[in-house]
Amino acid sequence: MHHGKVTWKEGFDSDEELSIYDLLISGQNLSKEEIKKVKKLAQEILVKVKARIRELDHWRDKEETQSIISILIRDLLWADLPESYEDETIVNYRQLIYEYVYNTYPAA
Repeated sequence: MHHGKVTWKEGFDSDEELSIYDLLISGQNLSKEEIKKVKKLAQEILVKVKARIRELDHWRDKEETQSIISILIRDLLWADLPESYEDETIVNYRQLIYEYVYNTYPAA
């Protein structure tokens, strides 16, 4: 785990990317190839989620818009996480990432 502000560690452009990556690798034993895949996914989640939040007005205020973001995160995880991830783990990561996004981006 990284503590404090570590910018551009692991080749990321932001602390947010690093935070999502950290969430996704915690408890996993990954190959180099899988790590590359997860890094790319962390960046992709951030880009797509922030773009979607920009289109939604006060997304945290309504259950409907909250669920749009939650489903987007779920779909990205299911599509691109390495196959070594178990289903229940993915459900857990979805929740963690959603909470992170919820707390970090009241608006994009």
